[in-house]
Amino acid sequence: MALLRCAKYLILENNLLKTGKMLLSGQLSASASPLDRHWDLMRVFLAVAREGALLRGAKALDEPLSSVHRQIGALESALSAQLFTRSSTGLKPTPAGHSLLNTAETMDDAAATALQTVTALRGAGRQPQTPAPTLNGQWDGLRIFLAYARTGTFVRAAAEAGMSFETARRHLYSLEHALGLALSTRSRGAIHLTPAGDALHTAALVMEAAVADANRSLAGLNQRPEGLVRIATTDGLGAFWVTPRLERLYERFPGLGVQLQYRPHQPDLANGEADLWIGYSEPQAKALIRMPLGRIDFRPVASRSYLARHGTPWSWDELASDHWLLTHSYYTEHSDDPDFARWGRICRGSPRVRLETDLSMSLLAATVAGHGISLQPSGVLDQHDTLALVDLPCAATAPFWLVYHEHLRHIARYRAVIEETIAIMTQAGLR
Repeated sequence: MALLRCAKYLILENNLLKTGKMLLSGQLSASASPLDRHWDLMRVFLAVAREGALLRGAKALDEPLSSVHRQIGALESALSAQLFTRSSTGLKPTPAGHSLLNTAETMDDAAATALQTVTALRGAGRQPQTPAPTLNGQWDGLRIFLAYARTGTFVRAAAEAGMSFETARRHLYSLEHALGLALSTRSRGAIHLTPAGDALHTAALVMEAAVADANRSLAGLNQRPEGLVRIATTDGLGAFWVTPRLERLYERFPGLGVQLQYRPHQPDLANGEADLWIGYSEPQAKALIRMPLGRIDFRPVASRSYLARHGTPWSWDELASDHWLLTHSYYTEHSDDPDFARWGRICRGSPRVRLETDLSMSLLAATVAGHGISLQPSGVLDQHDTLALVDLPCAATAPFWLVYHEHLRHIARYRAVIEETIAIMTQAGLR
């Protein structure tokens, strides 16, 4: 491990020199690198990459799963890059993720070396080793300490780190507390690093150079919308509206792949069960962006063969008393719509209900087979010429939504799918 660490440091020596020259010339600033302000997210990324799963990464970090998922999302958003793909064996780094993994491992090695030095210094000073010194959750503190060592004041360090004076000072105090040693002293207006501070300063320089190297490697990656997008939707919306319109998406973005998931209800987007949700339920979570995507009209429909055998009802009372009914379990979710509410009252407890299902495609298949009358999206009449409209007054309408986590809009492949979905639904006259 020591030889490997030395080799990595030698490889980074040129990058350290380049970074130093850029700093002296003013070419490198806190805003020059998308990773500059996200060192601690790299620590979280490394744990997830090593464990191959968000849940195992969260356990290794001893942090809540939702927090780890949010931090990985924030890192992907900052980089506008996908860092992981899912496989049967867990999460696998993308090319961007592999590039970042090398950087994170170098940063971790540097932090571990500094921690060994601090531990030895505490032992030499006969200071109690309980609690043990740690850098868990302190990588951003290292970044700010480097800025403090470089600038000599809290104020300038905070400005370089892109945060308030109080926040920067709080990070530095937290870092010293976690290590159990002072990192600097001040005299005559200048700061002087202690031996522990020297060890951390060296480590932070290596980490900074690794970050700069990562940004150069990432600069050319993920500029086009490519990769997998997981869309969760109901089976009806998936079959009638999403799947038939994917061709346009593939033509524009041939590098995109879609995983279509059937979900009767909205998945847990915050914990990564899906990337996008297209469905009838409007979410309330603050971190989710919800966009009205369109409205679908539902009408009573039957097969021509059924109507030939049983006749056409000319009133809702006749339909309720003399005809076989087919219904969807989730139509009751639209009870605020008067026509859906009427359909619910007719079907509730009625002996005339032949089929109740939570699958839109099963409901359609039963209707096409002539088992009874059902409420169907009006668009199915264009796809099945064996179906006919039952001409009763009905204006049942169900709004549906596009929902996604806010950090996804900064990533190229998700942004492409979101914008194209809106354009497709607008063109189809659903918005």
